[in-house]
Parts: sequence; C-alpha cells; structure tokens
Amino acid sequence: MMCGLTLISCIWILGAHAQVNTSASTLANNPELDRKVEQIMTRLNIPGVAVGVIKDNQIVLAKSYGVKDIRTHEPITAHSLFKIASNTKAFTAAALAILVDEGKLSWDDPVVKHLPDFQLYDPWVSEHFTITDLLTHRSGLGLGAGDLMLWPEPSSFSRAEVVHNLRFLKPSGQFRADYAYDNLLYIVAGEVVAAASGQSWQKFVEQRIFAPLGMQYCFAGHIPQALQKFAATPHGVVNGQLATIEREIDENRPNVSAAAGGIQCSLSDMLVWAQLQLNKGIKADGNKLFSLAQHKQMWSPQTIMPVSGTDKQHNNTHFSAYGLGWRLNDVDGHLRVHHSGSLAGMYSYVSFFPELDLGIVVLTNQESSAGRSALMYTLMKPYLGDDQTDWLAAFAPRTSNSGAREKNHNQTSAPVALLTQDKLIQAALGLYRDDWLGDFYLEQKEDRIQLRSARVSKLIGGIYEDSKKDRYLVRWDDRSLAADVFVQLHRDKNNKLSYIELVPVFSDIDFSYDFQDLKLQKLVD
Repeated sequence: MMCGLTLISCIWILGAHAQVNTSASTLANNPELDRKVEQIMTRLNIPGVAVGVIKDNQIVLAKSYGVKDIRTHEPITAHSLFKIASNTKAFTAAALAILVDEGKLSWDDPVVKHLPDFQLYDPWVSEHFTITDLLTHRSGLGLGAGDLMLWPEPSSFSRAEVVHNLRFLKPSGQFRADYAYDNLLYIVAGEVVAAASGQSWQKFVEQRIFAPLGMQYCFAGHIPQALQKFAATPHGVVNGQLATIEREIDENRPNVSAAAGGIQCSLSDMLVWAQLQLNKGIKADGNKLFSLAQHKQMWSPQTIMPVSGTDKQHNNTHFSAYGLGWRLNDVDGHLRVHHSGSLAGMYSYVSFFPELDLGIVVLTNQESSAGRSALMYTLMKPYLGDDQTDWLAAFAPRTSNSGAREKNHNQTSAPVALLTQDKLIQAALGLYRDDWLGDFYLEQKEDRIQLRSARVSKLIGGIYEDSKKDRYLVRWDDRSLAADVFVQLHRDKNNKLSYIELVPVFSDIDFSYDFQDLKLQKLVD
C-alpha cells in the first residue's frame, strides 16, 4: 500500500495556448474519475500522476494527483517535469519533418549522405538505409539491440560511439520486412538532425519546437538548475517496497539517449504538443510548425506490427502499424495514433483519436505498465462508448500488487553463498571484451567475486553458485535493475575457457537488457 500520500487534484488554465471549457465535459470535476485514479495509484503503488484530455480543440481535463517524491511529499503540479521516455521519438520525427520542409533533407535520403560513418553489419543495407528507415523499426536488428550502451544509466558511451558500434550488431531479422523496436537508430536520427541543421539535436528541439510553441517546462537537454525543483522523482518497487530510483547525471555531458527517450516535460506543455498534433502541425497563432504533408507522412503506416492480445481483447483491433515516431491502430472502429514511454521509474502514454478530435496524455512517476494502461483506458474508453469496464481489474497483476513491471525479478530467491574458493571460477577470472559493449571484469574484490562492466557502472554484481555445469548466477548490486543473469562459461576444443555469455534469469525482463547480443571473449592473461 502507498503510505502517507494525500490526493492532490489541481485544475489549471494553460496560458494562452488553450482554455479549459468547463461545459464541454464533466471530467474536470468528476469525483468518480478521482476515485478511479486514486484507486489505480493505491493498488499499483504509483506516487504521482498527471493526466490531461483535449476534446474538440478544448482542454477538458488537466489534473494532477499525488506527490513528486515519497520522501518529501511535494505535490505534483501543472509544471512538474516527467521523463516522457519514448514519447520523445515523435519530437525527433518532427524535427526531421521541419528539415524536410526546409529542403535540407529528404525522407528517402540515405543516412550515409548526412553521416558518412554510419554503418550496419551488412554493407548493402548500410548503403541503402534511409532517414525513414531510422524511424520505423524495420532495420533487421533484434529487439532493443545495443540498448545496453544506453541503459541502465549512466553509461560512458558517446553518441559517436553508439553510431560507430552499430556495425557490430548482427541482424536477427529481414531488412524492411520484420518489425523489432529499437532505440539506437533514433539516436542516429538525432545526429542526422544535427548534421543537417548545424546545431545539436537538443538545441534544435528546444529552439525550433519548444520555443515556438511556448513550451517553457519541457527540456531536451539537462534541466536548468533553477527549474530542477519541478522535476518529479522516478520510483519503483524494489524488494517489495516502493522506493526512489536514483541515477547519476553528468551535467557536463549531453544525454546520449536523448533523441530516443530523453525529453522531460510537464503535463501543461504535453497538452500544447497534443493540440499541435491534433491541429496537424498548426500552432495556436495559426502558423505552421510543420506542413500538412509532413503531418500525413508521420501519421502514415510504414511498418506492419502484430496486433497484440490486449488490443484484440479490449479494442476489437484489426490492424497495427508504426509510422514515424507514432504507432497506429484501430480501436472500436476509430483510428488511434499513440505511443508509450518507459524509463526506469517513469512511464508515459499519449493517444490521439483524430476522427473524434480527442487527445489524451498520461504521465506517472512509477514504472507500472499496468497503471499506465489502466489510467489511459479509464480516460479514453468512455469516449468510445464504454464507461462500465473496471480497467484496474483488467490490467492489474492477478497475483501481485507491486506494480513494478508486474514481476518479482528483484526478489530472486536467496542464492547459495558467494564464490571465493571455487577453483573453476578462480580459473575464469580475467578481462573479457565484447565488440560493442566493451570490457567486463570477472574479478575478485575483497571478500567476493564479481562481474563488472567498464562502460556501464550499474552493471556490477556478485557471483553465486548455480546448479548447472559451467554456470553461475550474477545478482546486480542495484536491485532496481530487475535483470539478474547467469554467467555461462564456454570452452574451446582443448577445454580451455574461450568466452562467456550472459543469460537472463527471467525470460521476460525489459527488452533493453539485450544480454543476448553480447559475446564476451576472454583476453589473453
């Protein structure tokens, strides 16, 4: 249960961008909605929520609940800043759209025209890979390939290194045929923005998108010191308890993953962004941020996606596709354009129903996908004719009220003692290297043997016994990672240790932990 949290409900007018039309909807002063939101928060341990609805060019709901941080109990407000994670991708697509309008690039341009160092594993694919291909998850790479260069934060990789290391990632699917969600190619897209515009991705987004829209509480780079007080704190369930999830931030380095998932934004400004999308690129002053042609391009299906079981069950969905920074499907006979965002401790969700002139924004400071979905469906389904379904019951985990990834990964059963005298693991100690993630150390440190990444500081954990031959358990010291692995030793024909693989303990860990793409070769002692 969530302790010590008082429901905070705030309704506000969002400056000159749009005005609340209190006669347009009963959402703004709806005790039943408040009850449902608070119930979702309590059941799924979500400290803070901000939700908004735009209908017929009017903001009919803009409301906050709960607190920014369970330690300080400061309330969520109109300007509280949330990490919107992959909802950033639509901003990167829009940045490219602006540059297309200006004639500085074309959607069909080969990436190498703007970034000569761009290279994938297959030379032919590298030569023919276009700007559109960067945004549509059809590269042939596996799900989340290379994400360990980005997460868990912090990592020491630069954007240039991320772009360079793509050449080491072997494809697992067909180019322009198979859908597999990725993040690294959006980082490449951000570098294309920089190359074509002459300014960094973050400066372009802030100066060419945020500033013209008056989005003063939205940041593509680091939050200025004076405004950091508005930042909501990420939370998760660690060892069965709600806790803050802290990550070190180097203010002197740009966020490497920014173009894929780095924007931090308030509900007030996300509703401005939502109104722009519903208005097909036209700002409140009547001027265009991007053309109608680019709006249509971004909202057009590019890559076929499978229809999920959830969409089949709850939405009567017949098609699903990815556009440019947006997902598209049909829900109860209406087109939906949408995207979710997931980072450690913060989840977001944005949905549009253009035929209904409807937009919905959900921001949370806890990593509960069930909570995010329950909130979105609670807000959107009444507009589609269903105001009866209990969406908390539909999405909540059946056996756990933790709400943190709906799994108990960070509660791995107590392992057998740390290994210090085991002869096999002692013989395996040394330096290992992967082509794209760099060096790992299997080492003895004081009273334990540990595995440690040289480039990703959070990937450090103790080695424990396991029942299978040549296999050991790694429990990461940071229990919020929820991604423990087995170290599997591999030998050559002479029975000499050759390389190790990292195998997830759980099959359903977050896909960004792409341990399957690693092959750690043992270097000569």
